[in-house]
Amino acid sequence: MTNLNSIFRAGFVRRWHSNPDLCHTVDRIDGHSARVARIILALHPSPSVALIRAALTHDDGESVTGDMSAVCKDQNPELAAMMSVAEEEARCALWGWQPHMSGRDRNWLKFADRLDAYMWAAHHAPHIMDRDDWPELLAWINETADVLGVDMKEIGT
Repeated sequence: MTNLNSIFRAGFVRRWHSNPDLCHTVDRIDGHSARVARIILALHPSPSVALIRAALTHDDGESVTGDMSAVCKDQNPELAAMMSVAEEEARCALWGWQPHMSGRDRNWLKFADRLDAYMWAAHHAPHIMDRDDWPELLAWINETADVLGVDMKEIGT
């Protein structure tokens, strides 16, 4: 049975809390997930229902684990894998289903997720975009956009 209160509360998890340059921005996963879905709706020629559902719920499992920074995930791959399993189980428990997406849909979700992170950081802390891993992320976004057929010049990023 769906617990609407738990679903409501899942969106309150804060993003960027461990990033000294962005922790002040108070981004929550409900806003992030909505932006990811909006990016997909704006750029994908014909998104599947499964992709939109996944975009709207992809981080809800963090209501159990919290948001783990990308740096921590990169430096602790075994911990990141365990957290990923725990998050998937928590998301499935919240919603009662797992999204069944094609490989292309998974690529779109990852692309939109990372594009939102890049755009958030560029908006809130433009002075950091030439350091840390932001230039590499932008390169990945542009490469993935080419694979997905998204013209980044047309969308003004």
